[in-house]
Amino acid sequence: MILAGCGTRRPDMDCGPSNPEVQRMRIETTAVLMLLMASPVAAQETAVSASDTAYTAGEYRVFTGAGEPASLDDVVRDMAHHQVVFIGEAHDDPTGHMLEAELLARALAEHRASSDETAGRSVALSLEFFQADVQPVLDEYLGGLISERAFRTDSRPWPRYETDYRPLIEFSKANEISVIAANAPRRYTSRVTANGRESLADLSATARAHLAPLPYGEPSEAYRDQWIHVITGVMEQEGMKCGRPLPEPAEGEEPVHATAPAGAHDNMGNQLHSQTLWDATMAHRISRHLAAVPDALVLHMVGSFHVARGTGTPEHLAAYSPGASYMIVVLRPVEDVDSFEPAPSGEWGDFVIQTDGSRTLEQIECGAYLAELDGR
Repeated sequence: MILAGCGTRRPDMDCGPSNPEVQRMRIETTAVLMLLMASPVAAQETAVSASDTAYTAGEYRVFTGAGEPASLDDVVRDMAHHQVVFIGEAHDDPTGHMLEAELLARALAEHRASSDETAGRSVALSLEFFQADVQPVLDEYLGGLISERAFRTDSRPWPRYETDYRPLIEFSKANEISVIAANAPRRYTSRVTANGRESLADLSATARAHLAPLPYGEPSEAYRDQWIHVITGVMEQEGMKCGRPLPEPAEGEEPVHATAPAGAHDNMGNQLHSQTLWDATMAHRISRHLAAVPDALVLHMVGSFHVARGTGTPEHLAAYSPGASYMIVVLRPVEDVDSFEPAPSGEWGDFVIQTDGSRTLEQIECGAYLAELDGR
C-alpha cells in the first residue's frame, strides 16, 4: 500500500499544501548519512569524545511549527490532547538530549496519576535507539532483574549512550516508566539494503516478530521526495569534508575521510525501503503499546528525518492505529536560536525547538578540522 496524508494531529489542524523550498535541510542530510554509513556505531563515532567539555547543552528557543514564540510549558500542555508525541532529534546535539530528558520528566509530572490516585495517564517512552529484539533485556533491567553492566552488554545501546540516552533510561527505571525498544534489528534492515524488501519473506516467524507485519507499507510520495532531496545533499558531500574538498595527505599522514564515502548514494531504492522498514517497525511497536494501554501517552524519540514533516513514522502509525492522535516536536540545531528557520515546505510539525548548532559534535569536529586545515 502507499501511505498518504499526514495522519491525525489536531482536529483543527490542516496539513496544508507544500510551500516553495527556501533552504536545504541540513538535519535531513545528517540523518540519512548516518543511515548510509553501515551501522549506528560507525555513524556516531567522531573525533570528539562524548566526555569532552565542549559537548554540553547550550541555549534554545521554542516556536510553534508556524514560527510563533512558544515555551516548553506549551509543548507539555498540548500533550494532553494526543496519544503520541514524536520528538525528532539531531543525534549529536547535547542541547536536544537535555530537552528530551526535560520533556519526559515534565510529561510524567503533568500527565501521570498523582499519589492521591486522581485521574491521570500512563506515560511510556519509545526509543529508536534500541532494537526490538532486545526488549526482554530492557525489561529485565527496568525491573531490577539484571545489572546495568549486563544490560549494556546485551542491549547493544548506541554510542554515547552514557551522555545521550542513559538519563532517559535511568529516569524511566526510577519512575517505573515502560520503555519500548522500537527499532527494527539492523541485521534485517541491512538485508533489505542488500537484497530488497522481498528478501524478508525468507526470515523465520521468530525473526519476523521483531518487524512490522509483512509486507510493510510503501513510502509515501512525500517521503520519497524528501529522501531524494537528501540523497542529492549526500552526493554533494562525496569527496568533501566540512564543505571542503579533501586535501591530498602529506607524506606519512593518515588520509582524511570524507563526510560521505564514495558511492554512498548507490542502491537508493533499497536504501529507501530499509529506511521505511525502520519507520514501519517503530510505528507498529508504538501501535501495539497503544492497543495494550489505551490511555497511554507515548513519547517517541527518534532522528528528526523520520518525523519532522509528518511523513515516515507518523504515516505508518496512522495506518496501524487509524485515528490515533499525535503531535510532532522537532529539535533543530541552528546558527541563531532567536531567528526562526522555516521548513523547506509546510511546517516543522507542531513545535520546533531551535538549539545552539555550535554545540553539536559535527560542528565541534569541523571547527577543529578547518582550523587545522587553514593552519597548514
